[in-house]
Amino acid sequence: MNKLIKELKRRNVLKETIAYLVVAWLVLQVFSTVLPIWNAPAWILQIITITLGLGLPLWIIFSWHYQITSSGIKKTEKLVGDTRRSGSNRVLNTVIMIALLATIALIWIKPGAVTSVSPDKLSIAVLPFTNMSDDQENEWFSVGVTEDILTHLSKVKGLRVISRTSVMQFRNTDKSIPQIAKELDVAYIVEGSVRKQDNQVLITAQLIKANDEHLWADNYNENLIDAFKIQQEVSQKIVKQLKIFISPEEEKALNSETTTNVMAVELFSKGRNIADNRAQDNLENSIELFKEAIKLDPLFAEGYAEIANSYMLLYLYGDLSKEESAKQANEYIDKALEIDPDISRPYTVRAMLNIRDGDWQKARTNFEKAIELNPNDATAHHHFAIYWRDRPQHDAQKLLKHITVAQKLDPLSRPVNQTRLEALLVNDQIQEAKTHLEKIKFLLNPMEIIRIEGLINSAIKKDLKELIYTYERALEEDPDNLSLLHSLNQLYTWILVDRKKSLEYSKRIFEIDPTNPGYILDKLNYFYIHKQFEEAHKILNDTALTGLLNPFQKIIVFHDYYAFQGNYEKAQEYLEQLKPLNLIGYYSNKAWLYSKKGDSKTTHEVFKRPEYKPMDYFKVICFAHLKETDSLFHYLNKISNYAKLDLRDYSLAEINGSPSIDPYRNDTRYIEIMKAHNFPIKAKPN
Repeated sequence: MNKLIKELKRRNVLKETIAYLVVAWLVLQVFSTVLPIWNAPAWILQIITITLGLGLPLWIIFSWHYQITSSGIKKTEKLVGDTRRSGSNRVLNTVIMIALLATIALIWIKPGAVTSVSPDKLSIAVLPFTNMSDDQENEWFSVGVTEDILTHLSKVKGLRVISRTSVMQFRNTDKSIPQIAKELDVAYIVEGSVRKQDNQVLITAQLIKANDEHLWADNYNENLIDAFKIQQEVSQKIVKQLKIFISPEEEKALNSETTTNVMAVELFSKGRNIADNRAQDNLENSIELFKEAIKLDPLFAEGYAEIANSYMLLYLYGDLSKEESAKQANEYIDKALEIDPDISRPYTVRAMLNIRDGDWQKARTNFEKAIELNPNDATAHHHFAIYWRDRPQHDAQKLLKHITVAQKLDPLSRPVNQTRLEALLVNDQIQEAKTHLEKIKFLLNPMEIIRIEGLINSAIKKDLKELIYTYERALEEDPDNLSLLHSLNQLYTWILVDRKKSLEYSKRIFEIDPTNPGYILDKLNYFYIHKQFEEAHKILNDTALTGLLNPFQKIIVFHDYYAFQGNYEKAQEYLEQLKPLNLIGYYSNKAWLYSKKGDSKTTHEVFKRPEYKPMDYFKVICFAHLKETDSLFHYLNKISNYAKLDLRDYSLAEINGSPSIDPYRNDTRYIEIMKAHNFPIKAKPN
């Protein structure tokens, strides 16, 4: 052994190995510092680490046979005498010294550059600061302090920051720090308090590890005008404590101010809080609050961005026209970006407007810009996930990727968790979906849980009947639950094409709620499909029953009554009555009527109308009437490609339940498509 050690020393193997380890360690520190700035994926650093690890034994073998000298690399056997070997030693000593000096310089220049915290552990939640003031109106100032610190930290790309919608659920909580950290899946918690008295403000803040270990705390007693500088300083000290390397751009962002007007902050916080509830009056009120905020500070870019967001939502949740919604939203987006082009919210709002216009490429560009500016923007990731689900070229993997990021950033968001469950299902990650459902059940209502459990059971058994069985088991526990009865009413028709059983559930709904018109409609449809027109006529003449129908439904039942009998002229009379009531409904029923009549030309003319865009599943129904099988299966295949992503609308299920498709159920193409989607193909319509 002594002989081997002497030979290792003679050949400088030990010293060259030390030099390799020091240089390799320095290389790893540099890459672990620089890669996060470029948002490089974690696997790049892993490959570098593995490569350096595998290189060590090769280097030791190399060191045995060769020496690094001032005159180049020489074979050990050719190095004769102490002079040459001492030259080799000098080179190695120089390499080791330079590497050590470089390491010291790296630490000295950026204390946070060498961090003992792995990227996965760099996660933080800023809990709502407690309002210690006697005046409860100061609660909104406390919220503003919390959100401002959260906003600053969100700009640090190497740090995962939990969204405000999740952290705000811990206002006035009595849960411990370890409990909260576990629920939010973070390594660090920031908490504090605010006391505002006249023009003075006292802010306390502390940084705590998930295990309740206190890392840093400070008190600030300043004039109200300087409160915003306090929030910046708190953010900077947190970043320093976590030893995160930040780029010059991030450092600039940490030193920036969203606004210095205290009242504007409070109005902004109130506006965001009520805008989270998507009701029309809340969105309109939020706009008024945001507008008051920007009056107080005309350079408050985030205020303009939130106005744009509320205007965009008013088309979806209010009665603002698409054109007016887009006009107002774009006007405020432009103002926000003119003031500060580096905030993410305007780009997310504009991306949603692009989707509405069908401009998928621009939407993608805007989402990517929003995420580049703020990787911690949970809303941007959530909406980008939906973009990948809904665009014509669906991408289930990217849907899952972005919704997983959104869920990590906003772990207590109900819509985010719902979307993630669906993304797991469409990516066939059934066990993970099952595990995730158990974890977030407390966020969902009972019907949502039943539905997801049914989809999971269907995926496991590869049979959609399991969805029906899941609802039936739930109905045994709650036999008068109208939502369960309604779901079973639909599913028996859509999945098993069992219209008799479906009608039984519809009848039970009517017995529990005699004002519900669903049973009347279902019963009439059943009579129409089975050509029992006398029975249908009795219902149509019963004013007590038809009185339950709204004007649109009344026209439709008479329209269908004549259409199913082949009396197209009479059906056309009722069709024209729909036009002033509902233009989209009018064109849909016109295409249906003319396709049933066998008029291909008129049907295609309706499809081409600029104000009407028929859904793919509706085209399948019309082409089934027209016996245009190539077009029918073209659209059926198209639907099949995104059917798993279409968990909300059940397009294939609606087609399967339609009597129009009955003549094609034995077609091998139809059987293959439905079998691939776990439909029980042996089901016989009745």
